[in-house]
Amino acid sequence: MERIAQVTCEFTFEASHQLRRADWSDAENDAVFGNCVRLHGHSYRLVVTVRGPIDERTGMVLNFRDLKRVVDQQVIDRLDHRHVNDVLGELATAENLCYWIGTRLLPELGSLLQRVELWETRTAFAALGEDELRAIQLSTAPSVVT
Repeated sequence: MERIAQVTCEFTFEASHQLRRADWSDAENDAVFGNCVRLHGHSYRLVVTVRGPIDERTGMVLNFRDLKRVVDQQVIDRLDHRHVNDVLGELATAENLCYWIGTRLLPELGSLLQRVELWETRTAFAALGEDELRAIQLSTAPSVVT
């Protein structure tokens, strides 16, 4: 029987964002986004989980050090102390930021990437599970011409 396990690492970063659509009136923005229409910041908490077979030689799915290196290089270094709207180039919701993070991690972690959770506050987060991550993987995979 193949032994499968999950490995999870948690990260934090500080960033600002603003939920505002330029093509909407102030009243529309206020009605949909409330207080988040104003420039504000979060102490984000990012939780990344990988899942895969335990390597018989190392006893690991993936070395914690390697997972931390990938997430730091691909995500944290690009978002920490930044204005998320400038990085994303689209509405900077937690959901859109999750997709942005997923697209940065998938090339490095591939099918090992199991879950991405992005906490904006202690009680509110957005997440991508295995199905959403596979959909991203399929949509960004190069087409094969036969």
